[in-house]
Amino acid sequence: MKMPEKTAARNFLQQSFPHCDVAFLAGSGARGELTKHSDLDIVIIDETQSLSFRQCFFCFDWKFEAFVYNRMSLSFAFEVSRLEGIPSIPRMCAEGIIIKDDGSAKEIQGVAIEYLRNGPSEWTEEKQQSMRFMITDLLEDLNSYTDHKEKIFVGYKLFDIVSEFVLRANGHWIGYGKWLYRSLLNFDKDFCERYVEAFQIFMKTGNSRPLSTLIEKVLEDHGGRLFDGYKEQL
Repeated sequence: MKMPEKTAARNFLQQSFPHCDVAFLAGSGARGELTKHSDLDIVIIDETQSLSFRQCFFCFDWKFEAFVYNRMSLSFAFEVSRLEGIPSIPRMCAEGIIIKDDGSAKEIQGVAIEYLRNGPSEWTEEKQQSMRFMITDLLEDLNSYTDHKEKIFVGYKLFDIVSEFVLRANGHWIGYGKWLYRSLLNFDKDFCERYVEAFQIFMKTGNSRPLSTLIEKVLEDHGGRLFDGYKEQL
């Protein structure tokens, strides 16, 4: 039988990062959502480390993913999260369980919470136009291709970038995989459910009309399709 996750995390730190200053048990381990396939995500602040890195381990019958920073590189990671719109590290710190503390863990969590509250950096007009152009181009492909296999790849690409566009154009965080879905659901539950349903119809039947109609509405809300006059630096 596995030892409890908090005990395993503390033993892991003592074995692999004995000189670290602060550590947070994050992810499903912090949310109480562990399954038999879960790993333990740990954010580690260690001033003996000159570079930040991610490293995987297997010990104490658990898989561990360690995200290792010093204080300067952690601050940089927070700022990169704001620019990219993906709040993985701030969220892990804000929601994580403190498993080692030199007295500064609560302060770090406070900064992380503030980043999450403030949201990602605002897209430039150039970035928004670039995304509109890309969606317009892919939508044309979705509506005109006759090869269903090609349309599947177009549909997958559209599904991701339209989700990102809806969130970032409205000042919200995005994410990878399940976190993109969770972000979209949190932003607009009705749209998210209709969008997923339209994509499922496309994948099951090949009928792209419901998906195309929804994407057209997204574009209309942000200036419509974009082709004529679009210009970008190469």
